Amino acid sequence: MMKSSQTFHRRSMRMLSLLALSLWVSACSMKPQAISTSEFIRKGEEDRALMFHNLAPLSKPLTLYEAMARAVTYNLDRRAKMMEEALALGQVDLDRFELLPKLTAGAGYIYRSDHATSTSRDSVTGQMALANPYYSLDKTRSVADLTLSWNLLDFGASWYTAHQNGDRALIAAERRRKSIANLMQEVRYSFWRAVAAQTLQVTVRQAIGTAEQALADSRKVEAENLRNPADALRYQKGLMDNLRQLESVEQELTSAKYELAALINLPPQTPLLFAAADSAAMTPPVWRMPLSEMEVMTFANNPDLREQVYQSRIAVDDTRKALLRLLPGIQLSTSRQYDSNGFLINNGWSEASGRLTFNLFNILSAPENIQQAASVEQVAEMKRLALRMAILAQVHVIHHQFNHAQQQFQRASEQAKIESRLADVAAKRQENSAQSILERISNQTSAITADLRRYQSFALLQFNLGRLQTTLGIDPFPENLGSGDLDGLGQLLERRFRDLDQGIVPAELTAQQAEVNKSQSTAAPAPAAEVASAQGSGQGAAMGSAPAAPAAEVASAQGSEDQP
Repeated sequence: MMKSSQTFHRRSMRMLSLLALSLWVSACSMKPQAISTSEFIRKGEEDRALMFHNLAPLSKPLTLYEAMARAVTYNLDRRAKMMEEALALGQVDLDRFELLPKLTAGAGYIYRSDHATSTSRDSVTGQMALANPYYSLDKTRSVADLTLSWNLLDFGASWYTAHQNGDRALIAAERRRKSIANLMQEVRYSFWRAVAAQTLQVTVRQAIGTAEQALADSRKVEAENLRNPADALRYQKGLMDNLRQLESVEQELTSAKYELAALINLPPQTPLLFAAADSAAMTPPVWRMPLSEMEVMTFANNPDLREQVYQSRIAVDDTRKALLRLLPGIQLSTSRQYDSNGFLINNGWSEASGRLTFNLFNILSAPENIQQAASVEQVAEMKRLALRMAILAQVHVIHHQFNHAQQQFQRASEQAKIESRLADVAAKRQENSAQSILERISNQTSAITADLRRYQSFALLQFNLGRLQTTLGIDPFPENLGSGDLDGLGQLLERRFRDLDQGIVPAELTAQQAEVNKSQSTAAPAPAAEVASAQGSGQGAAMGSAPAAPAAEVASAQGSEDQP
């Protein structure tokens, strides 16, 4: 019986050895498998179907706010930001379990080919103490245990990690806010460029056709020697210059629709029709918020500044975790054990233990670690102040660019009217044979270019308005909205932007502003604010070194430059 058992186990060991050898050979011979072209094509078709899955059809002309609603609902980059935020929040939920003690269960089967036979020797005489060897373990036995353990250092590190992941979830939320605001900004710009394409494309193509026909006629006249060759070539050169300019305009107009289609996640070949194609819809916005309020609101709501504050807290928690490792480690555990060994009187028993460990070299490195932790916190604080200074300057720069864009739009509108009247005069004179067709085409090209410049300046004005709102940290809508009714979301955005485009702060930000002003009026100046106040009175007020003055007083002190 014993021999058959030994034979069985010997064969089992041989089979296991052969299996391990075959796995090792397979691992050594493994080569990367390239994906075939047909598989790439199939994957591309599947991804294309997923990209445009469950899209609401375009059943009416598209307005600006409906385009924004579609971008918020269907834009893939925005969906990715939402998934990143959800992933970060899920990690926060998982971190809660890391704070719990470790409860581990184990079970196993142990086999020996021979008994664990032993004997003993007298330590004084060196003679064998026992005449016969003995053993106290079975050849085969089953073991099991259930252990509850808690390490105080691991608990502290897990607590700081959970706190850091909570800050990372808040950072993901701020990045989502910023991505939505940037998306609205890009939709504004691309929408008005696409409107220009819809308005001017037919006129541009007609002008190109007229110029090409005139060029063909001139070449025919030149070939028949009906005109001085130098005059004919100069005439053709003028036509080619106009054609090049018109084709450049056509290229600019063609790309605008594709860019907007990508932002609202529509197939590029989808025909787009816009509702805001008339000049009455191009009313320049009027921004009424004074710069003093803009500075305070930016410091309270800007997504980049908020992210930097959370990054500073993460850096501080990293240093605290490093300092925590300098402390002694305390391990507490209790368990219930089982062993089927037949030689045991008690096959089941309980255990409890406590263990204290400490690396003595930590005493030598402690001062350097503490100094490093203080340096990390100082660096994080300086980064935060540097970013605040950059954002403060950005507010003023964007406000100036917005005012400049308003002026440029007014100039472009006036120039477009003049060029349009000149083109009408040239067309009438050419009909009466009082002017050449080259001059008519030149005036028409200038009118088209001026009209395009007017649309581009209005699109740039809208872009700068979006940048201004993004820098201030104003959300397009009060809360995170998922995909839903496009019409309802478009109406919500229209009501929201009707006030935002004039610098009227939403109700929830007004409450935040009042809370900030209250805290500023009661809080003592911070060291950072004292540094800022030493750099200049204008920067000191922006940094919050003193309570903000009333808006009317600031506006009167700054004069007309603060007003758009």
